[in-house]
Amino acid sequence: MFTWPEATLMRLLAAAGIFLVAAVYLRGWRRLPRPALPPGPGRATDPASTRALLLCLGGLALLAVAFISPLGYLATQYFSARIVQHMLVVASVPSLLMFANPAPALVYGLPARAREATLAALRRPADAASGRLRRALHWATAPGVTLLAFLSVCWFWYDPAIHNATLRHGWLHAVELLSLFGVGLLNWWHITAAWPQTHAAMHPLVRIVYAFVSIWPVKLVGLVLLFFPDMGYAYPAGFQLSGLDINDTNFGAMIAWIVSGLAYAVAAVALARQWLGSEADKPALPESAWATDESMNVPGLKR
Repeated sequence: MFTWPEATLMRLLAAAGIFLVAAVYLRGWRRLPRPALPPGPGRATDPASTRALLLCLGGLALLAVAFISPLGYLATQYFSARIVQHMLVVASVPSLLMFANPAPALVYGLPARAREATLAALRRPADAASGRLRRALHWATAPGVTLLAFLSVCWFWYDPAIHNATLRHGWLHAVELLSLFGVGLLNWWHITAAWPQTHAAMHPLVRIVYAFVSIWPVKLVGLVLLFFPDMGYAYPAGFQLSGLDINDTNFGAMIAWIVSGLAYAVAAVALARQWLGSEADKPALPESAWATDESMNVPGLKR
């Protein structure tokens, strides 16, 4: 009796999932009104725009690279390839998807009954039972909780015993990637302020700090491995760069330390630029609002 190898089955499931999401997104993107939602603070673009389409499809293409391409196999053989895979599912793919603000298009791409049920659930006032669930979800997706979950999940999978278990069991490797992708999406959801916004919008400066803190989980792993390379990761293959004292672990650590925070740094700079631009566009206060005798007094000095 023919049975699919575990790795092949995982890749087929990943390909089917990515294709399904892309089909639903394209269907919904074509149906969205133009413009769909007014751009808000921190939102990259209108979800019905061509830019949003390109960002989302680019993110799904990179997700296919991480899950389906030969990188998926190499990540089970080489530590440096695993680092690249983690960087894709934690930073690159979620950032592209969340900057595309894809939720409106995904909702519009659902069948009519499912779409109406989803929109009704978002608009429905909470009763006693659903109120408890909504409060639990609201707490679980709060910025502080999701940031803590992001840091914890990223570091959890680099524990040597757990990391080696993902090399022995393909299903555990899949769980690892899905959990990293999930917390990455939640993390970028807050950074980009993508729809639906179920929490009060964070001040732009807070989002900049949030993005800066998110740089460090994988980056610190690289720093630790640069100083302590013998962590006991049992990869079946490795390499040594000719003429250099750099092996697979050192190379992966260098990638993690140097490159892993690039997407967050770019996002922080973009948010800072957007915030400064919005501050510069604010109308100046009329002279009558500030050129008064009271406002011109030195603090503490009374006439």
